[in-house]
Amino acid sequence: MGGVLVTLVASLSMVVAGVALPDLSQSAAAADAAGCSLYATSFTTQSLADGGADVRAGCASDSGNYRSLANSDDDVVAAIDFDVSQYPDAVHEKMAQEVTDAHADQAKGYALSEFFDQQAHAVTVGYYTPAADGTTYDGTIQVVGDSLVIVVPAAELGATGFWSGFWKKLVTGLAVAAITVLGTAACLTLLPTAPIVTPICAALVGGLAGGVSEIISAALDKKPIDAEVWGAALGTAIWGAALGAAGGTLVTYATETGAALMTGAQETLKRLAIRFVNWANPLNYVASVLNGDALAAMLARLRGLQAGASGGQIIADPSYINPAGDPSTWNTLIGSPSDKVGIAVANVLNGPGSEPVAAWTDVIDRTHASGKRVLGYVDTGYLGQTGLTTRLGSTAVADWVAQIEEDINAWYAMYGSSVDGIFFDDGFNACGAGNEFPAVYEAVNQYEKVHHPGAMTVLNPGTVVPRCYEDSADILLTFEGSYDTYENGGYQALDWTPADPRKIWHIIFGVPADKVSLVDATSRTRGAGYVYVTDDVLTNPYDTLPSYWSAEEAAVPGGTSAVAAREPDVAGAALPSAPSGLTVTRSDYSSASLSWTAGANATAHLVYVNGQLAASLPASMTQVTIGGLTPGGSSYTLYVVAQGAGGDISGPSNSVGVTTLTLPGGQTVTNVRITRGAGTITYSADFLVPYSFHRVEISPPGPGDDQLYWWPNGNTESCWFPGLTAQQLEDHGNFCAHWLIENSTLLVYAGTSVGDWTWNAVAYIPPTVNGYTYSWTVPTADLGDAVDYVDVQGEGYGPLTNVIAGTNPVG
Repeated sequence: MGGVLVTLVASLSMVVAGVALPDLSQSAAAADAAGCSLYATSFTTQSLADGGADVRAGCASDSGNYRSLANSDDDVVAAIDFDVSQYPDAVHEKMAQEVTDAHADQAKGYALSEFFDQQAHAVTVGYYTPAADGTTYDGTIQVVGDSLVIVVPAAELGATGFWSGFWKKLVTGLAVAAITVLGTAACLTLLPTAPIVTPICAALVGGLAGGVSEIISAALDKKPIDAEVWGAALGTAIWGAALGAAGGTLVTYATETGAALMTGAQETLKRLAIRFVNWANPLNYVASVLNGDALAAMLARLRGLQAGASGGQIIADPSYINPAGDPSTWNTLIGSPSDKVGIAVANVLNGPGSEPVAAWTDVIDRTHASGKRVLGYVDTGYLGQTGLTTRLGSTAVADWVAQIEEDINAWYAMYGSSVDGIFFDDGFNACGAGNEFPAVYEAVNQYEKVHHPGAMTVLNPGTVVPRCYEDSADILLTFEGSYDTYENGGYQALDWTPADPRKIWHIIFGVPADKVSLVDATSRTRGAGYVYVTDDVLTNPYDTLPSYWSAEEAAVPGGTSAVAAREPDVAGAALPSAPSGLTVTRSDYSSASLSWTAGANATAHLVYVNGQLAASLPASMTQVTIGGLTPGGSSYTLYVVAQGAGGDISGPSNSVGVTTLTLPGGQTVTNVRITRGAGTITYSADFLVPYSFHRVEISPPGPGDDQLYWWPNGNTESCWFPGLTAQQLEDHGNFCAHWLIENSTLLVYAGTSVGDWTWNAVAYIPPTVNGYTYSWTVPTADLGDAVDYVDVQGEGYGPLTNVIAGTNPVG
């Protein structure tokens, strides 16, 4: 990519500066004097072995064996030599068709130049329209061996001031003819035999030939060319040319042949540049435009147009909105038409949490009843490949799989049949050896669909994924970013076309109100069957609906969503044998780590705890940590079975027993410490069970020191008051939190009333984790006049816990 860019920029600078361009500004008299030799090439043939074409042109007197086809030494002879080694029959057939079509047009009274013009504009791309110069010429065209030979009689070429325009038109016509013959032969050979293929190839090749004709004219007129804009315009033109005959098939076939057609046209232009040395810069420049960016833009535009034509588009809302704090926004969402707003993602505490919440039960039930699909949020942590750990502190893929499935089970256990599927967040986007990572996502996708038939699944890498991920979920969220990135640079398109045109979801935040329709339209051209556009911004752009919600509803065409069924079992597959050697390698307050030897013919290992399925792992995984156990001396029996490709289950492995540790004093958060260093403060605590949120709430000075923090100052309230127990209030009094460390972020309170959970980010402060101990070291400059008085809080999965430590500034 970098080399292409350097070449393009260098070529562009030469084109714009006029360096070594054809001297179209020379006097008409000088051009007329040069005549047929003005831009003539050598007629020496060159070896062709790449499926490409070579072009020779000049005076008949220099044309060797072709002289006999001309009437005068001053006639112009041009030959397009084709390498027929790859598609011999198809190339010869298309060459013959080219001659037949030209003769048919000439019989209707058209000149040969008008035939080439019509061929170049059979599919009008509309990227660049050159000024008409009125140049026309007639002549003969015929097949000689593996060449198309064109002869233009001298009598056609004698007008004063004619020659410069003639050569410009001739070179463009030769490029179009070469691209048309080679492209059509390649397209018809690469695609399956079917009636639909001929009009599809005509649209693809006609669009490419017309698009190249336009950018040759742009280069000769010293205009810079944007490869992505040209590629998108090309996609629109091809869609318009083929839609009536091809429909959705066009996108698949364009994806299969696009690279070959684009590369073939690029190589043809490079050969033209070698032959026509005076034209080398503009022709090489045009060749450099036919790069991966242009191809990706063309395919993305085709995908978007297909999505708009076949499945419509609906809003999918990442509705991370607290229903207890903002019930009216949920009411608005629930009241939206379900053919426009089809998906809502529920996120209680970075997942389902550890117990049902009444407010969430209410909105989940009502959203489901309104006809929308409610998807439960589940973090997949990039499968540990970026260093993210499970709640139990592991980066192992098997442990992530076990936690993912634990969360899936929790959603349905707590919120029942109103949950319509799972939103898998933080998706990894590399294939890995043997497609190992998409295979893991396919496994958890299968787990969801086996245990909850009809469930919808979404995988959110937030960026493009390779094709190996196509079957990892029903929907792939391939863009999650800002308006500026989406519209003004930085957007990446898929380099493959999903079989389901509704498979892609884009989320764009920070969108101005007057750009909603533009962004929605852009998303459709980029193949997004699902979209969410909001004016909300980071750090959480999903905590409310956009201010222009009605306008966004109006901007999408609406439609339906698609859900794939589970993969069927394989009939006649070999029966699996039981795993063996199951052992407990470690256990603690809430988890147990296991290891075993795989059974034969297994495609999965199923781990059972007290007779209930706890995890389903790919067969390659033979060790895992199982969480969700109850602290305090609870006893559990565990075993593993193997599952085969046919769905058959082996007998169980040996059973093992586990007894969890007892929490000291019944406390899940202990040993809170505050340590001041040189310009820093370190906060530490032991979290003995897993939590979604590890928080340190930090107090400002007492009201006797600065009443700003503790009492209303105008309309400002500068404290968050955590929900302490009655005993804690009696022991410590109320607690004012003005700073907050939440997982890896330091924040400062920005609420405007009591109970307003609004914070502004100050700094990224990731914790150091050593066993159960979490430690955050913060520059004192980021904490202002904070005092050594904190509330350490754990929330989500473990029981909500607040531990007050330090010296109360109130006394």
